[in-house]
Amino acid sequence: MRKIISVLLVICLLVPLMSGMIVAQDAGSFSDYFVGDTIDETSYKLGPGDQVSANLIVGNNDLSFDYNFVIGPDGKIFFPKVGEIDLLGKTIPEAKDLIDEKIEAAYKEKYELSFRLAQPRRVQIYLTGSEQKPLYISEKKFVSVYGEVAKGGRFEYLPGKKFSDYISYAGGPTPRANLALATITRQNEKFSIDGSDVIFNGNTSKDMEIMPGDVINIPAQFFYFTDFGSFSNMLLTMVLLYNTFVK
Repeated sequence: MRKIISVLLVICLLVPLMSGMIVAQDAGSFSDYFVGDTIDETSYKLGPGDQVSANLIVGNNDLSFDYNFVIGPDGKIFFPKVGEIDLLGKTIPEAKDLIDEKIEAAYKEKYELSFRLAQPRRVQIYLTGSEQKPLYISEKKFVSVYGEVAKGGRFEYLPGKKFSDYISYAGGPTPRANLALATITRQNEKFSIDGSDVIFNGNTSKDMEIMPGDVINIPAQFFYFTDFGSFSNMLLTMVLLYNTFVK
């Protein structure tokens, strides 16, 4: 009887520890701009689908990093070594100031930052006098990002974009993410990719180009503790297992 109670107690403790929640969210849309529209960087409001670029020069060795981001459905980008940054509704100067503030908090060395709008969100071509009937809208293709990311789901495929870009669209990895064991499933093939080396070390040679229909999965770390309580529960579980099955 004692062993049965111990086993039930172990199961009750293991379930909340081993379970993880994966939230999927479809990529949303934002207002389109017409061909020929002039972009005023002091008034243009950034939103999902905007492509922005940043150049960061760090330290006395003048290490230079070039970053390209597409703002995700939630209005955020994931800046390597800095974290998630919310740019929704901000002008280009406001976004640069915010990124500058985040970098200053993350880096101890001196640095220089340049930031610009590389390409505004998706443009549609319309017939004159018939703005409700687009002449051409390309057929959308999608890429799925699931697992330990801030906001997983289905994202529009953009030619030439890589693994790190789609992790950025998904809001970046969660603290529990095991990026080193990331996988990309393409039809019947599965590729392993060291996402940690790509995103945190800037190893672009391992940054795999993503194709339409790819499924990116970021697994969770097997041992991850959010607080001392969860660590204590794991220790208690191990003790109970030992008492139940060894003694």
